[in-house]
Amino acid sequence: MSGVYRRVMGAAGLTSMYGLLLVAAPAGAQTVGPAPAGPSADSFSKADATEAAEAAKDEILVTAHQQHGAVATDIPPQVTINSAAISALGAADLNEVFELFAPEFRNGQSAPGKAGDTPIVLVNGQRIAGFAAIKDLPPEAIRRIEVYPEKVALQYGYDATQKVVNVVLRSNYHALTLLGRYTAAPENWRGVYRAKADLLRIGENAHWNIDLDYAHQDPIYSPTTLAAPGSAADAAIPAHTLATQSDDLTISGDATRQLGGLTAELAGRLDLHALQSRLGLSDDDGDLLVAQGSPDLISGPRYRSDRTVDAQTSLTLNGKLDEWRWSFVGKLDDTTRAIHTLDGPGQFDTIQLPSPGMIADHCDGPYDAACVVTDQRTAGGDFYLNGRLFALPAGSASASFRTGFAFSGIRSEAPGAGEYQTRNRDEANVQANLDLPVTTARSAIGKLTIGINGEARRLSDFGTLTTVGSSLQWTPIKPVEIVASVRRDDQAPDLQQLAQGLLVTPDLREFDFVTGQTSIVQQTVGGNTALDRQRSRIADIRAQITPVANLQLSAEYTIEHTRDPIFSVTAATAQTEAAFPDLFTRNADGYLTAVDDRPVNLYSRDQQRIRWGLNYSTAFGPANPAPGRDGKPLARDQFQIALYDTWRLQDDARLQEGSPRLSLLDGDFISDTGGTPRHELELQTTIATRTWSADINARWQAPTHVMAGPLADEALSFSQGVTLDLRFQINMTEIGWLSRALPFLRGKLNISADNILGAHATVHDAHGVVPSAYSESYINPTGRTFRITLRKRFH
Repeated sequence: MSGVYRRVMGAAGLTSMYGLLLVAAPAGAQTVGPAPAGPSADSFSKADATEAAEAAKDEILVTAHQQHGAVATDIPPQVTINSAAISALGAADLNEVFELFAPEFRNGQSAPGKAGDTPIVLVNGQRIAGFAAIKDLPPEAIRRIEVYPEKVALQYGYDATQKVVNVVLRSNYHALTLLGRYTAAPENWRGVYRAKADLLRIGENAHWNIDLDYAHQDPIYSPTTLAAPGSAADAAIPAHTLATQSDDLTISGDATRQLGGLTAELAGRLDLHALQSRLGLSDDDGDLLVAQGSPDLISGPRYRSDRTVDAQTSLTLNGKLDEWRWSFVGKLDDTTRAIHTLDGPGQFDTIQLPSPGMIADHCDGPYDAACVVTDQRTAGGDFYLNGRLFALPAGSASASFRTGFAFSGIRSEAPGAGEYQTRNRDEANVQANLDLPVTTARSAIGKLTIGINGEARRLSDFGTLTTVGSSLQWTPIKPVEIVASVRRDDQAPDLQQLAQGLLVTPDLREFDFVTGQTSIVQQTVGGNTALDRQRSRIADIRAQITPVANLQLSAEYTIEHTRDPIFSVTAATAQTEAAFPDLFTRNADGYLTAVDDRPVNLYSRDQQRIRWGLNYSTAFGPANPAPGRDGKPLARDQFQIALYDTWRLQDDARLQEGSPRLSLLDGDFISDTGGTPRHELELQTTIATRTWSADINARWQAPTHVMAGPLADEALSFSQGVTLDLRFQINMTEIGWLSRALPFLRGKLNISADNILGAHATVHDAHGVVPSAYSESYINPTGRTFRITLRKRFH
């Protein structure tokens, strides 16, 4: 196997780099219909009429037969989002659509304050290589989005840890979409710029897409910077950064073709990412250094460059054998990250992008102390089969099977820390899921289906990991759907958690909860080779009621017990220092001087939570005439709202065996962001007409309270406030006088205000004093932002 692994890894980088060229060849050879000569008014009308017709069809729930792009399951979608609600967001691409609809995509297992991992994504009811293959698609190409519970993930050969999102594409779409965007932060006038071009062709039997996306963010500099010891008194001191400068360039493409009963997709993606920053301290931090007896600890200002190159290639095949669906997914991924920290302040490049040739880069020998490089390569594939096994009185038993392999390797170099690591992982896995119908909808108790599932993964470095679970799907009456599941799950740490390059950052503010004061520390991040697997037992029950058409009420209860959970302990408290003394360093006077934020295994964690909410959508107003269709009424105006509340009932952690139980909901904490919020509210709503649309996103979480100081008698409150994002979009194509007077302005103009209330993590003591480690300029220098986006389509 090792010889095969070396050959695969050697080919992975080259194949990934040229994946986009492989995509371009079949794409150019396909013919999906003649392209229009130019963006004439007639071509606009025909395209808009087609979209309006499909939008009108989405208002009608089809139950007599299977819809286009439907998922192969008996479980109904929890939420269906139509094209009008998607277009109303004013999003640049499908990736932004997923970010804005995060409340609908989350489940009860998502972490506090986060949308959780990207859900499992299908396209037209079929498996794909991953969300990266479609994230750049324009929103106008999406006909609808359906959200399914975790049970459907098992039926498609995935782990039941995330919801399933099915993206249904339009059946006929041809457009070149250009985007220009400018974002400004009025507190400091930080500029953010984005330009994007996307060419997409969707036909009856094929579609292909090429995308080019560039984004730039200006840095934010501190008004004052403390000079390093030995600097000339009259020398100019380059300002250090409060927010980094970033440049991102993405080139991606994919081609999909139906060949009889076979659907083949080839996709490639190249991501170039660069950050520039200048490490340092403000003048006010000098007093902290003197107080903690470390006036010479400062080492800045120092220039840091952080560059990443990620090349991906994938091949996906989907087909049918009689009543059985099958698919094969093969992927190659090569990622290299190189960080260089110079002794001097350095000079910022106006635009800095890494070369694709940086793949598999190395540091310049053992004396290159300023360098940290991490290179990871993965080659893998899996085969999936789903269909009916045999007939039962209540229906047919169905099963899904998946088997796969993966060869992974990571290499990290940090000469300054004397660290060189190479770690390989070979994996073979098999998964099976069986669903057995017990009763039909005509029985006295309604429709009942039970399922069992299991997975075995053989890892070369962690042995055999298993997952065993069962599920129940019950529909007592038509408007009510109940899904319950239990599972036992083993998970190994990923290669980044184990062997990421060791990076040391000086001159950072850190609040010391033991002394109740802010200290200047040196931070270490990277991998931890001592990590062990974590074992979880999870039970979940979800009920959804549809009392009237287009209104879904849902409630989900989750209980989870994890042994040896992997967590980064970032709070310096008496409890964390007793359990993990190697993570914190103090000088002779007891002041905190260094923290190690690498992940560790806790002893256990127990969590219980309820997530409940509603989702409602409706068409309103008179039917609007679609252009080019003789005034025939088609699409109507749309309104949609989603509101969810996560109520955490328990979040207890034990740091070591025999250590006291910490209640992260009731004053205990292991993170420097405080405890776990008991409540979290999320709101997402849109209203869309043919000429304008608006979207509101809001988030709030309950404050937490902790105790600090030598006697643990100094109260600190952590609060986030309400994060409110507003978006307003004008469809200039539908404004007749404007289109006739200025035809070149045909397109959509979006004006947005993100975090308009300026919400940020606020920390204060009982007297309202904010520790300098939590000052707004330090942890949230950007603040509220205002954005203008112009998107223009050429059909």
